[in-house]
Amino acid sequence: MQSEDHFGVHESIYFSHFARAYPDLANESVFHAFAEAFTESDYYLLTGIEKGWLYERRPRDHAEAFRAVMDEMASRGGTAEAWVEKTPQHSLLAEELASAFPDARFVAILREPRAVIASHLGLLGETPVSRRAHLIELARLCVSCSLHERFLKRFCRDHPQALLTRYEALIAEPETETERICTFIGAQFTPSMLELPWSRNTSFRANRPDPSAADRFLIGAMLTALRAVPLRTLRSWVVKRQMRQPVEWPTWTWRRRDSGVAV
Repeated sequence: MQSEDHFGVHESIYFSHFARAYPDLANESVFHAFAEAFTESDYYLLTGIEKGWLYERRPRDHAEAFRAVMDEMASRGGTAEAWVEKTPQHSLLAEELASAFPDARFVAILREPRAVIASHLGLLGETPVSRRAHLIELARLCVSCSLHERFLKRFCRDHPQALLTRYEALIAEPETETERICTFIGAQFTPSMLELPWSRNTSFRANRPDPSAADRFLIGAMLTALRAVPLRTLRSWVVKRQMRQPVEWPTWTWRRRDSGVAV
């Protein structure tokens, strides 16, 4: 979903958050709670679909609900052939999504793990934290990077409807790599696709501080050690840990509702 106040592309966090928080849409009370929350989210408001439409459509599960909303939005926008959804937190749900949406195409973008970790550390700002907390965050980021890279490589290898690319390739040869993606998803490439109508996302700031030499050594050592952990074990550990924690909603989920911004 395009939105300038969400850095150009607004993530739905639909299956990672909404589907997890409201799992059983066949239950009337759960559906009502879900519908009230989702229809007030920025994502739904940006579709331009009326709140009552979702109640009238009354989907029975989340795959049906998401497809119905996206198809309706695309149809109203004059692009009924296809729609695009981008949420990094859906990455580990790729197999389930491929089963729920057999006609979908998946484009997985990997980035060099050390660059991803440096970027995330930069987002934390300059607020001092204890060395223990810093090491725990480093370990968490290393586990996440190792898991996502290995999982997405396997997913793209095993699923013909999935294409693997790299951030570095998109930066080095944007036209060539974007055209390759377009060919895969069945879209016509035009050079204007490379022109962004909004400010670039600042998640990967050019002026972020680089990790220290000690941190770089630890990151390399942890990434190397994690290769010895079976992918199934690593994924099971991360998923179980996530499921033990409550759903944490990003502050931008209901930004328009809370600020009273008209759509």
